[in-house]
Amino acid sequence: MQPFSAVWIYGSSDPENANHFETIRQWWVGLLGKSITWRQRLIDRTTDPQDLDWAAERFDEEFAISGPDVRGITLYYKKLGSDLERSTTPQSLKLSANGQYLYICPQSQNDVVIRVGRPDANLETLDLTNPSVAIATGGGRCVLTLTDATAGLAVRVTLGAESLLALKKLLP
Repeated sequence: MQPFSAVWIYGSSDPENANHFETIRQWWVGLLGKSITWRQRLIDRTTDPQDLDWAAERFDEEFAISGPDVRGITLYYKKLGSDLERSTTPQSLKLSANGQYLYICPQSQNDVVIRVGRPDANLETLDLTNPSVAIATGGGRCVLTLTDATAGLAVRVTLGAESLLALKKLLP
């Protein structure tokens, strides 16, 4: 997975913590009037949130955000057209390396991570030529790793049972 461009952790003594928070604050208030996706997943704090399955699920939301603000360390927002102000106080914040997603671990829910992003987030295409292939299975999932040593790239793809079946149908 890509490293994060900014990581802020409540109570951290990292000298860059305040700078990272400011970067994330600017990203958050920059969402004003934009359509966002709001997705929540269960997580343990040792798992990289980028490793989770972020495909749309039943309770995920997409809405235009109004009044994004940061007061203290709390992130505030409203859904466009609503007067109800909502908020979340983070334990940690992680901004993806490409600046497209913010991962919020709320103080009030130790087993939840929220991913806020733009529905029109740009996807990066990687071109691999004759990569080596490695497969690992377990826990109802298959991890496919494609490595192109010449390009210095490796792509790890985690597939659930349905996605694996769909891939098998596509292969000759």
